[in-house]
Amino acid sequence: MHKYRVVERWVEHGRLTLRCSRGHYHMVRALSALPDLDARLEGYRPHLGFGILMCPKSGASFRVIFESIGNPAKPSAPKAAQDETTASAWH
Repeated sequence: MHKYRVVERWVEHGRLTLRCSRGHYHMVRALSALPDLDARLEGYRPHLGFGILMCPKSGASFRVIFESIGNPAKPSAPKAAQDETTASAWH
């Protein structure tokens, strides 16, 4: 099992940035509930597409889609979140 930690979350977009125990960052889209910020999760090796992550502390499971994997640096906010930030700067 691979270990992950939630380092960023965008609730309104259902997106998360995870950091794995190897130090890589992964962008995921949650298909249901989102884990809390700083939640510790476990799951299979990161791969593009569907995955299930488990929280060993609470026993909760999270269905996700890995959209970007193996990034050496934390990726920027999801496109939709960037668009909102830009739009709010104009108001």
